[in-house]
Amino acid sequence: MANRNRGKDQRTQAFLDWAQTDQKLWISDKIKLQQHPTDAQQGRCVLAEQNVAKGEKLFEIKRESVLNVTTSSLSRENSEIRKLFLHKLGHWEGLIVVILYELKMKQENSQWWPYFQVWPQQASMNSLMYWSDEEVAQLSPSGVRNRIGRDGARAMYETVLECIKELNLTQFQAVTWEEFVHVASVVMAYSFDMERADYEEEDEDEEEEDESGPVSVWQDGYIKSMVPMADMLNADTHKCNANLTYSPDSLIMVAVDDIIGGDQVYNIYGEFPNSELLRRYGYVEWAGSKYDCGEIPLCTVVQAMQACLGCSREIIDKILDLIQNRSEIRDEVLEGEPLVLESYDCYVDGQISPECITLCQIVACTLQLPRAETLSEKALLEFLQRLVKKAIQSVNSNEITKVCAHVFESALDLRLREYPSHTFREPPPDSKPLNAPGYRKIMAECVLRSEVKAFQNSSRSLRSEYQLIDDAELLDKVKAVKRKMTSQKNRVKSSKKMRK
Repeated sequence: MANRNRGKDQRTQAFLDWAQTDQKLWISDKIKLQQHPTDAQQGRCVLAEQNVAKGEKLFEIKRESVLNVTTSSLSRENSEIRKLFLHKLGHWEGLIVVILYELKMKQENSQWWPYFQVWPQQASMNSLMYWSDEEVAQLSPSGVRNRIGRDGARAMYETVLECIKELNLTQFQAVTWEEFVHVASVVMAYSFDMERADYEEEDEDEEEEDESGPVSVWQDGYIKSMVPMADMLNADTHKCNANLTYSPDSLIMVAVDDIIGGDQVYNIYGEFPNSELLRRYGYVEWAGSKYDCGEIPLCTVVQAMQACLGCSREIIDKILDLIQNRSEIRDEVLEGEPLVLESYDCYVDGQISPECITLCQIVACTLQLPRAETLSEKALLEFLQRLVKKAIQSVNSNEITKVCAHVFESALDLRLREYPSHTFREPPPDSKPLNAPGYRKIMAECVLRSEVKAFQNSSRSLRSEYQLIDDAELLDKVKAVKRKMTSQKNRVKSSKKMRK
């Protein structure tokens, strides 16, 4: 163990020597890079050795010292290949190809070799691409199981292989699936979208050229890049105290809060729940992410509608189809914004997807009409045109009907029943095994607890966030719209007769 740790320290020092000498990286004397002193799962981290004031610069790296499709050996050696990366390939494919070239072709001769030596190895990575089917099953019933993206990764792998072939890199050894997944996972977890310093100077016509095709790296205004030192910061949605900023010449990590000496410097990867942190980056926040949420599938919402409203699945499907596919509602009322989604989010801060509440409101009101299931499609469509608009206004005013609240609460209850009982309890403090299989199981349980908490908080917040009214009150408003429209039509007809 001691030898291995010493080897890691040597790699860290070699990286710092390379970064500060070859790459001209400036690092403040107030911070240091080292292995985490108590948590091996965090790997390397950046610690403050002295107090750091908000706004202080932590480190700075020149734009030409980051690794991307413009700075790689492949682009520098061949200007035509550089143009291809910038104008033909996507961000992901281009960056993956140039990294593979450095790793497989240049190897120890690569400018970036000391940097690669501090990248995580495959054996230590826990993003969901590395989980077995049995391990993924431990995440049931979370919707993250359907977002792992293995099919998309396979398609990108084929694209990368085809790109290598088209570039006529005959000396490029075959890239295995395992090598591709490793590089792609590192890119997903650690890359930054570096803004182009000259992007605002581009002519709009040049930016929008060939809009029918895929957007090129050049058109996008940023370049996906690996940024030495910036990717050494761990992330925490609650403790973020640093942020990467851009100048015309360099990238600068700046303290966005006061940092006490001895504390860790944290970045943030984005406003992600624990499920996405695990999928993308291979870790969870044990106390829960600030942005945790759970998903209620549409099928669960429909099931609750049937149970609460005593109606057939056919009439609900008919209502959803009219909302989703008839232009009179989709385009004229919703203005192209979708209301019928595959799933709806409930957040740990108690916020609920307004689309879900609105849909529950629409169906609840519609099915309280006399003989609703026997209405003609024309009559149902005309009613929905008025109701959808009123329902949106009502929800936006934090006002819903009692039946709508009952439907949504029933959907929440159905969803919570799908979660195992242990996810409703806090785990003991010593329940984090260090071996990979056990560690993944505990992370899966943490994700499920985060989602359960989000559902519970959303359930508690519903009746405090929304004022509940009788359903007849909203139906009367919809009928009043119809009476007003009928009156206006009659006045128009009368006016025409008088002119005659």
